[in-house]
Amino acid sequence: MRKLLVLLVALVTVAAFAAVSISGSAEAKLEVTFIATPTTTATPTITSGGSVRLVLSGNVGQKTGFEVSFVGFGGTGTTAYVWENLYKTDALSIKYRLGTLGRRTHYVSKSGGAFALDFDIALGDIKDNLSVFVYFPTPPATPLVDLDVWNRLNFTFVTLTAFAQGVLSAGANRFPELGLDATIDLAKALNIQGATLSGYTNLKIDPNATGLNMLPNYRFGVNFGIDKLSGGVWFRTPDQQGETSHMIGASVRTTVLAPVTIGGGVTLPVNLSDFSQVELNAYVTWTSELLNHTISLDFKHPKATVAWTVRVSF
Repeated sequence: MRKLLVLLVALVTVAAFAAVSISGSAEAKLEVTFIATPTTTATPTITSGGSVRLVLSGNVGQKTGFEVSFVGFGGTGTTAYVWENLYKTDALSIKYRLGTLGRRTHYVSKSGGAFALDFDIALGDIKDNLSVFVYFPTPPATPLVDLDVWNRLNFTFVTLTAFAQGVLSAGANRFPELGLDATIDLAKALNIQGATLSGYTNLKIDPNATGLNMLPNYRFGVNFGIDKLSGGVWFRTPDQQGETSHMIGASVRTTVLAPVTIGGGVTLPVNLSDFSQVELNAYVTWTSELLNHTISLDFKHPKATVAWTVRVSF
């Protein structure tokens, strides 16, 4: 009787939801960290991690549903929210979400409990995705209710993503913190065939400052791909702890030895007098049935890390 009850519950659950999607990954890592000063030491560790994302949608036009993401095995965080389509046509759709929600650009981000209204607009080659987030800041922060605005605009070969955080808490005479990401598909714009080429910029903007102080953080880069070779170059402000100079970097990846992929990269300070900020990385990755293997080497003075990571995705 118990088995029959379990089967009936499973059948009812499946019947209640027409669209069910489960995805995620799990990995295990063997890592050895070498530190050169004051004396050379080697520290081996074995860790594991993973995440699962569950999406269920209603069976009448996929009007309602919810999403849950679990992170465990050494990771942190579980997010969940419900959603409902309030209006949906090819030109305009309106949806609300309620629960733990994230929104971000490269330099500006926010997550936590919120109510969001999503507006998706399509007009020819122009697509605009606008989200307004309403949430309650942690006391004793004021005001009681705050507002974030996120917007992504796609047209022809350009994508612009903007995020304004803390619209109400910024105050009457101040502007909120702003983030802006822009990408241009240069291959499409220049009609380049058989290759990929794109440029991008990531900006953190303080509209309350003046001059160059309005851009406390920025990053500019170009990515390319041709045949079995891909990579990129970039320039950015000092973003990480210990960095005192603007940084330049480059990365490359090739599948010329397929099914083995080889890649690596380098990050250098513009002021080359400080070599302690140089970062190097290299990796080799390949797939064996269900498992993806990666052997990597990372170096930043005075630490070097060698790791073997095995991952499965579903």
